Amino acid sequence: MRLRSVLAVPAGSAVGPAHLESPADAVLLSVADAREPVGRLRHLALEALPAIAASGKLALVRVNHPRTGLLREDLEALVGPHLDAILLTHTVEPQDLRDAAVILREFELGRGLEPGRVAVFPVIDTARGLLRAVELLQAIARCAGLVFDPAAYAWDVGAREEELGPRLAYARGHAVAAARAFGLLPLIVASPFQLRFLAQSGFAGAILTDAKMIPVANEVFSTNPFARPRAEAELRAYEAARAEGAAVARLGERVIDAAAAHRARQRLEG
Repeated sequence: MRLRSVLAVPAGSAVGPAHLESPADAVLLSVADAREPVGRLRHLALEALPAIAASGKLALVRVNHPRTGLLREDLEALVGPHLDAILLTHTVEPQDLRDAAVILREFELGRGLEPGRVAVFPVIDTARGLLRAVELLQAIARCAGLVFDPAAYAWDVGAREEELGPRLAYARGHAVAAARAFGLLPLIVASPFQLRFLAQSGFAGAILTDAKMIPVANEVFSTNPFARPRAEAELRAYEAARAEGAAVARLGERVIDAAAAHRARQRLEG
């Protein structure tokens, strides 16, 4: 799953040419905004999903938290061949993800979809969620990564919002490390002005509301051409070692294990 750029559609707005014709890897809808009637948001999302798929983009939807009592109806309305992933807002407990996974599996099986087809991204927007990020990512097999929301996190911890500089450096680094440790994608809700810094910090992609910034995100979150030879060398060494029956490869003073080889493949795909 390649998610360098995710173009977010404001809740209650229809998906239009600016979204479908942009070079974004994915379009993000929301049915979780309490300022809009949830029935209307579901209807808009359901109408938009086929068009997003036809445009060649991944379709993501931010859904309601299980404890709101709205998640089951969200997924009943949305699960189908055009939904690629959900974002689960305010994920703080592994059980939040397990509850979502049970409902997803029920609708996937009932609609002839392969179980696990719909990926899940827990949204880390609190200190509790951040400190349990590793547990969250291990809770269900269908986690494809996480989304760090710096504005919500800053509010939760009583800090001033900041994407660039030291103020939220620990939180950003922890989110990146938790996802990368399992070969998953750390995404961030971002303003358009810190994209290069965020890419250099280890994030795999950004959620943006400005379609004009999508080409920038695609550029900065793509693998640097100078990194490709190293990734190729790591992958060659690992595959040669495995062909000889070894569990890991030695490359200089570095050890290339399965996780490192997986990350090399991700870099080459990016």
